[in-house]
Order: sequence, then C-alpha cells, then structure tokens
Amino acid sequence: KAPFLGDIPHSRIKNGVVVTEQSNNNVAEAFRLLRTNMGFMLSGDQRTTKTIFITSTVAAEGKTFVAINLAASLALLKKRVLLVGADIRKPKLKEYLKITSKLGLSHYLNDSSLQVEDIINYHKEADFDVIDSGVIPPNPSELLLNGRFEGILAYGRLNYDYVIVDTSPVNQVTDTLLLGHHADLFIYVIRANYLDKRM
Repeated sequence: KAPFLGDIPHSRIKNGVVVTEQSNNNVAEAFRLLRTNMGFMLSGDQRTTKTIFITSTVAAEGKTFVAINLAASLALLKKRVLLVGADIRKPKLKEYLKITSKLGLSHYLNDSSLQVEDIINYHKEADFDVIDSGVIPPNPSELLLNGRFEGILAYGRLNYDYVIVDTSPVNQVTDTLLLGHHADLFIYVIRANYLDKRM
C-alpha cells in the first residue's frame, strides 16, 4: 500500500552526483521524476521546510546515492538544501562527495561546544550544503538520542527549504526508528535483484 515514487536505473558513473544542469541521461531524468512525485506527496504540508528521511532495509541498496542526487535535483530548482549523513555506522557521504573536512555529525553530537555551522560543508558542484557523518563512534544510538540531533534539524528548518537525512538501514540497527518521528516524509529505497523479497 506504500506509494511508489519512482525507479532509478543502475548507474555506472563513478561520481556520486549524476544530476547536474547539463545532465540529460536516463538516471538524471529518473531523479527529476522522483523529485516531482515527492512534491505531490508533500503538497498538503504547509511547513516552509520539509524534512525527508531516506532509508533502506539493508546496506548497499543505494540510499546514499539517492539522497545525494535528490538533494542535487532540488538544488537545481534554486532550493536551499542541507544533506545530513545520519548513517554514522557505515558512512558513505564523504567517499561519494570527496569531503575533506575533519568534523562531522558524530563530532557535533559528542561535543557540546561545537555549533551546527562548524560541521557544514558546501558542495560547489551540486550547490547544496552537507553535514558528513564524521568518525564512526562506539555508541551511535546513544549519541543520536542525546538531544543534539534535534538541534541540527531545528537549524535546518530555520535556514533551508529541504533537509535530506541519509539514515541507517532499518533491518540492521534501531537508529532510524528512534529518529523517524522527525521526518515529514520517508523515502524507502529497495534495490532490485538484491534484497531478499521476504524482508
């Protein structure tokens, strides 16, 4: 009964960002369609900032790839977008986006002296802001529940049109379920010919 938002073809492009102003391949078009359908899902929401969580059942289903390119497609519409790497167990954002910053989400959650602005990176190519996951901590669930994560979402609501949150797979850890009540919309990524249908 879940609404079907679209399907993304497999991409052999090594770069994490496939949606650009010049791109007109089938992958980029699929993301534009996803963006449009997501807009229909949020059409009744009067809030000025939309918080979208992206998750999957297991790892390697493509949720980080979807999160990055959905953010890029929204930025093409001149929307202010913040992409948050909230999968602090198996982070991929830094690898995909070639982020060089030493500070990330786990540092902010652990250090009350850090401000949200201290961990935001600007991705010039795709024209959106990014908060990388940071180092992998020994206590991810406890960090995400210490109240600091809400500060990032509050900052996002004040300064952006969209906050895209790349979260952990729901069948492997509880992190996403613990934070899910903050989302205005969940996008659930399922990788074809990969996920066991019984899951």
